[in-house]
Amino acid sequence: MTLSEYSSATRGDIAEAIEEQLSASGSACAGFSGDSGRIFSVMKDYILSGKMLRGILACLSSELFSAGAEERELRREKALRLAAALEFFQAGLLVHDDIMDKDEMRRGQPTMHKTFERIEAAHAGAAGSGSPNLGAADLGAAIGICAGDIYYFIAWQLITSFGYEMGKLFSRELVDVCLAQIKDVRLGSRAEIPALKATIEVYTYKTARYTICLPLCAGALVAGRADAIPALEALGLNLGVLFQLQDDYLGLFGDEEELGKPVGSDIREGKKTPFMILLTHVLEDSEKPGFYAIFGNQDISRRDVDHIRDLVRAHGIDTKVRALSAAYAQKAEQCLAELSRHTAGLDAEKLGILKEFIDYSLSRKF
Repeated sequence: MTLSEYSSATRGDIAEAIEEQLSASGSACAGFSGDSGRIFSVMKDYILSGKMLRGILACLSSELFSAGAEERELRREKALRLAAALEFFQAGLLVHDDIMDKDEMRRGQPTMHKTFERIEAAHAGAAGSGSPNLGAADLGAAIGICAGDIYYFIAWQLITSFGYEMGKLFSRELVDVCLAQIKDVRLGSRAEIPALKATIEVYTYKTARYTICLPLCAGALVAGRADAIPALEALGLNLGVLFQLQDDYLGLFGDEEELGKPVGSDIREGKKTPFMILLTHVLEDSEKPGFYAIFGNQDISRRDVDHIRDLVRAHGIDTKVRALSAAYAQKAEQCLAELSRHTAGLDAEKLGILKEFIDYSLSRKF
């Protein structure tokens, strides 16, 4: 079985688990004259539109360890519940992140707060007047924040079924995600360019540990293999930073249709990615005014984005960052080899899929 085949099959199963949990939560909540149902409908469309990477990795990790047929079936059911929880957390974080970053597009569709903004604007128009206190944009953001919180609470309901150690693992990692987000927002709000080390630190806790380490380690707990967590954690750290570096590359050089969001949005938002950090170290004096007039400017054109991309290429920054990504990929492969050598009871097929995921992380297009 290939990574693509495993991901496709598992994503469908995770989607079913998510829909089942949303249906149960929607049925149990207060109806509020039908409004709750409409909110849950928007939330359902949003969460099911994702790649479900974290949930897929949790299932893969739980199946990485050999088991009998009966144990495999029980483990799969638990892993899907875990996967659904991870996707609920991810949806909530993305909704809140988009509000903080004032992003309008996600996965090729309007972000959730923009969706609610449009709903509220249409409602105000039909009623013949708007709110005397809040406009549609403010209402959309407020409802989006609440919807993000609902995702979290549903996720915690699922996590409680796994016991204290799983809850402790999730709590620790999610607190660090929020602290890393604070650091990320601060870096973005300040004019000075940070050291590359500071950005990699944010990547470690905002992406690497949460996106890769947490699913892999949580999946091992489902399989009753806490002994493998240190090796999976080391693997996840390197894979996670690699994954974020590829995100940065795609944000600058990717295809907008495949990404589902505008290329160059990191430039508009003034994000201090490794590309921008390394570029500022080598800019000629004659290039600096043009760069700083574009970087962090929300009103830039596609031509401005192309200018920054040309600078990145002209100074060889793309080559440097690709080399950095390749180094993390190599470290991840070494960690996987260590896991294979020193961990008993591994499933060879699932180990091969995990190896393929390293290659995918380095070369993915979306």
